[in-house]
Amino acid sequence: MLPTVSVDKKFDIVSFSSAYEYKWDQNFVFLGENHEQWEIVLVTDGCVEVTEDEKIYRLGAKDMILHASMEFHRIRSSEGSSPSVMVMSFMPAGELPSELKNGVFTLNDTLFNEYLSVFKNIYRIIHGTDEDKYFTQEASAMLSAFLIHLAKAPKQQMLPLSNAATNEYKKAVREMSDGICENLTLPDIAKRCNISVSYLKFLFAKYAGVSPKTYYSNLRIQHSCELLKQGMSVTDVANTLNFSSPNYFCVFFKRHIGISPLEYQKKLLKQQALHF
Repeated sequence: MLPTVSVDKKFDIVSFSSAYEYKWDQNFVFLGENHEQWEIVLVTDGCVEVTEDEKIYRLGAKDMILHASMEFHRIRSSEGSSPSVMVMSFMPAGELPSELKNGVFTLNDTLFNEYLSVFKNIYRIIHGTDEDKYFTQEASAMLSAFLIHLAKAPKQQMLPLSNAATNEYKKAVREMSDGICENLTLPDIAKRCNISVSYLKFLFAKYAGVSPKTYYSNLRIQHSCELLKQGMSVTDVANTLNFSSPNYFCVFFKRHIGISPLEYQKKLLKQQALHF
């Protein structure tokens, strides 16, 4: 008799948030953001410039990038083109393959066609054009399979853009990341980068689409979410990030996330219970 083999399920796709196809003009700019959902961006025509944390990439047709939960990202038309782009967001439970978290994939025909089928089905769910009660489960399984196939595929060694300005932007982001628990001011960050505050603001307007203050606040929120996921108390997170008080941290957190730190932890526990 053959032995029973248990399914070692690493992750599930528990919800879909959006699925849209866009045709942008050559002047299109989407200002930077971060959110809890993962996001997939596929360029089907033209060229875009994508900022992802401190890295800046230029993507062409059949190039795909995945933004992890709470990862800062921004996109704009590039090379004078009017790009066509597919954007889809989803929420996983469990741990997605680490290979998906960094860099750009250039899809071969097999992966490209597989993703078009996945996107089409999720689009039908988001826009309410299918009433099959098992369809969301089927689409979830299809996306899971695609992500596994993508993680196993060779990744294009696409290097981030590099010039004097992008390098200064990267340095500023890294200084913010290194000082994430120090409650830095803009003069603090500018001094560490050996640039002026006005030039610091220029760099973030150009590459992030948000002010350096907003970007730094988002980094601190992202780090606080990670600490809360690890089970750290609200008071300890507030102290670790050098907030003036736990109450102020709660106000700051709710302003950015929409729920309190305690509510966020309860939400995580509920998601873990549903997954396992």
